[in-house]
This record gives sequence, structure tokens and C-alpha cells, in this order.
Amino acid sequence: MDEPGLTKAVADALGAQRTAALTELTERVTALRRMSEEAATTEVLLAPLTGRAAEKWERLALREAEDWVYVRSDDGATVLAVDQASEAGVRDPAAAVAYPELHTRLVSWWLVHAWRSADLLADTLDSVTRWRITSGAVTARALIEEAGALADEQKAVAEAWRTGKAAAEDPLRRPALVRETLAPVLLKAGFGSRMNGSNEKLRATNVLTLVKKVTRATGDDRFPKWYDLLSDAAHPAFGARIALATPPLVHASKAVTVRSYSRSPMSLAEGASVRTLEPTVAFAVADSLIAVGSFMLDLLDEGLAVVDDFGLTTSAATLTRRTYWRAFHPVRGSRACPCGRGKWSACGHHWGSGVPTSGGRPTPAT
Repeated sequence: MDEPGLTKAVADALGAQRTAALTELTERVTALRRMSEEAATTEVLLAPLTGRAAEKWERLALREAEDWVYVRSDDGATVLAVDQASEAGVRDPAAAVAYPELHTRLVSWWLVHAWRSADLLADTLDSVTRWRITSGAVTARALIEEAGALADEQKAVAEAWRTGKAAAEDPLRRPALVRETLAPVLLKAGFGSRMNGSNEKLRATNVLTLVKKVTRATGDDRFPKWYDLLSDAAHPAFGARIALATPPLVHASKAVTVRSYSRSPMSLAEGASVRTLEPTVAFAVADSLIAVGSFMLDLLDEGLAVVDDFGLTTSAATLTRRTYWRAFHPVRGSRACPCGRGKWSACGHHWGSGVPTSGGRPTPAT
């Protein structure tokens, strides 16, 4: 019986081990899509106001009688303000300015990565299943880049939050420290680009550097080789020419070389037996997909745990009247934690505790 979604020819060409791994990966991608597909959120971005801009904001706030909370810099020259604060937010303006903004940005950061990862994984799986190796090479290559960006940004986010979560209790200084450490990370993640004219300070990381980051993070030194071949196959180059071809069959005299081309997996009859001819690019697509897919899905699980930990530790959702995805409210004692990872008392959503890593559990604070 064929594995789900795979014809016998494709399953035979990929082999039992790859086929089983792809089937398992498909189930995990389906779960990610089920969880995130219908999610939607709102992101808040605050701009520091100085001089005339700060004066204009103050006049407008008074005239419109809107509900604003704000903080000023130590010298009084800069204002950071937000509207739609809750009653709890009005009582704690520094927290209401810092935490809901950062949490909404963390949520949107994670969702964009989740949606992009799910789409690229699903499209690559579909390409392999249907033996669309050309398009599979394009999306598999993009998956490696996406995994590198996710790993790089997630590490920076976790480190920034680890610093903020360890901050001493102070109604003004702690929210300011958390924002100072985390906001620049989110700014680069959200606005980083390599297009002409982009801000040099927000320059996005080079894709080859991202490949190196995936290699280091996974300990799998096949990623640079996969990326080279997939890049060649994604472009109108040699890799694209051999994507739907057999390896070269060389005559014993070495005078003649034959390569066969087909839109389907190919095999060679050898007497009574049939040998599947190795599809070089298809193997690179499937193997890189299996390796990077599992890595990305684990990263996304860990990243969402960090996002939830921030929201529940800071009580961000209780400080604003805005609604957004993952806007959980803290609970107490042995009740089930809103993050869904166990009892509240075991999840570590309190200041001074560690930041979640593998499995969503907090690591000890340093």
C-alpha cells in the first residue's frame, strides 16, 4: 500500500526511510497549519516623541479626551505614549507603555515565521509528492534560508528576554530595561532588508551567513552542499538541467556517456531485477526538507513558548484594551496554564525565573 500522498513510483524512488520521514513531517506541518492558519493579530509600534511632536501629541490628547498613558525620559525631552490602556494599565503606566507593545510585536513576529514556514514546508512536500523537482528545489532552498533567519532571530529574542526577565523589580526602570533590550531585536527582525536604499543599521543578514547558522545550530554539515545544489537547480543552470535526469551512465570504454530524462522517477532493468536510478536533485530536496523541517518545527515550538512566557510574566494582555492573538491572562496555583504546557506553578511565568527552551520549560535563571 502506498504511503499517504505518494505514488508507488515516487515512494520507490525515495526509499522507505525517506518516505516514512516525509509522512511524519506532513503530520507535523498539518498540526502547525491547524493551529496557526486562522490566527490573526494586531501589532502596536510606538514612536518616541520629542520637541514639537511631543507638544502636538499632548495637545491632541487633551483636545480629543482620549485614554492615553505615557512615560517621559529622565531629562523629560522624550515621550513614549500609548492609547487604549486598561484600568490596570492606567494604574501602571510604565508597564502599559512597554509590555503590550512588545508582546504584540513578538506575536506577529512568531506568526509571520509560522505562516511562512508552513507554506514553504507544505509546498515542498507537495512538490516532492508530485515529483515537481524544479519547484521543490526553489522552495527547499528558501526553507534553509527561512530556518537560518528563524534560528538567528529567535536566539536574539530569547537572549534579550532573558536579560529583561532577570531585571530587578522597579515600576519604572524594569519596563524601560525590557524595552531597551527587546525593541531593537524586534525592529531589525521586522524591518531588516537588503534592498537598495534600506537602512544600513537594519541590514538583513546575508543568506549564506544564514546557511552557516543552520549548519552550526543543527550540527549537520550537509546544509552547505544541499544549498549549493538547490541554488543551482533553482536557477537556469546545470542543477536545473539534471533535476529530472539520471546520473550519467558511462560506457566501459569511457567513449560514450548517456543520461536519460523523464518527468517521472526512472529505473533500470537489470535482468529480472529493477534498480531505481538515483535522482540527485530530488534526494537533495527530500533530505534537506526532512532535516530542516524537523528543526524549524522544533524552533517554532520553542519560540512560541518564549512569546507566551513574555506575555504571561509581564501580564501584557491585562494592561491594554486591544485584543490580539495569544493575549492570555495569568492564573494562579495548580490551575492549567493558559500557555497549554502544564500547570501554572510549573511553567515559570514569573520575574527572575528562566526563559523556556526545549519543550517549553524554563531554563534556570543565570
